[in-house]
Amino acid sequence: AYFWNPQGKKIDYQQPEFYSQKYVLSKENTAKLIEQTKAWRLPVNSLLLGAFIRAAYKFEQSAQSMIVQIPTSGRVYPGVDAANLISSFAQNLALNFTPASANEDWYSYLNRIHQEVEKGIADGLDRAQTRQMGLIFRDNIPLENGKIPESNLSMFQGLLKSNLYLPYTGQTNIQSNYGSLKVTNYQAGGINAPGTIDILQEIFDGSLHLFASFDYRFFDLTLVDELMREYIAQIEQLITLTVPQQLPIKRNIQQKVTNLELESTLREIVEEVFDLPIEPEEIELDLEADLGMDSLERIRLVTHLEKLYGKVDRQGLLRSRSLREIASILQPNNLESAQSNSMVNLAELHIA
Repeated sequence: AYFWNPQGKKIDYQQPEFYSQKYVLSKENTAKLIEQTKAWRLPVNSLLLGAFIRAAYKFEQSAQSMIVQIPTSGRVYPGVDAANLISSFAQNLALNFTPASANEDWYSYLNRIHQEVEKGIADGLDRAQTRQMGLIFRDNIPLENGKIPESNLSMFQGLLKSNLYLPYTGQTNIQSNYGSLKVTNYQAGGINAPGTIDILQEIFDGSLHLFASFDYRFFDLTLVDELMREYIAQIEQLITLTVPQQLPIKRNIQQKVTNLELESTLREIVEEVFDLPIEPEEIELDLEADLGMDSLERIRLVTHLEKLYGKVDRQGLLRSRSLREIASILQPNNLESAQSNSMVNLAELHIA
């Protein structure tokens, strides 16, 4: 477990008091951030995570590593689809990250961060961690009227891998106008365990909104404000960078696909699942930068394809930036190869 605590405070209470402080990235910088996903071939989620880790380390420079809780799903569970509800949903995956070394450039650093996330998702660690926690609850905590007893709260809190949560949930899908009703402001927040900072990040009206929900019995507003301003400064630095010429982006995915039937099926799936019509000429557009499909929606798409096609190259699909690249991986010859090489047994995964 990891606990971000630059001020060296102690928690001597069970009930936190949460406050949500709002920060907004300008529309111009939000557009630049999304455009960077095409150039770097990395999702917004990974870019934000890299910027945040750099910011958080500045307040605890002696830390050798840092665990951050990141979202991997939440709107879709077996038999439940909350995709059209306005709220925040996030199933978290706790991953360990080391700071950027003195000679590590942004390109190498961001790709290292992304590979950690990608591998954790591809291996199903989020589902394994959630199941493990569920079993602990079931076997050790008798509920009282369907709720966790106050006396067991400390056990629940002790299971948390980190007090840093960084969910990016993409577009809120809240419109600026509903008939004569105009939406002029937006505020979100959450309640978590004592000593926790939970930074909910969503795009509303073209701007990235960052809501820092934190336990103000533990953290001073001044400290949280300094962290968030450093985080935004890292984002603003990131969006000015270009991919180094000497480090060309690896494209290991076959670009040309002649299976028009498969491409048509993919377009139908995207329209059905996300209500996003895709024209044939848009098959090569970037999923996030051009079509607006955030990283959680892409995870949802991959999960849907797994149900449809069985064993697939999950990591390859998560890495894909267009439907053309996804179609390339799902071609019958590539699919057969993935099915023969993808014997992953979650029972053998070792959860730290």
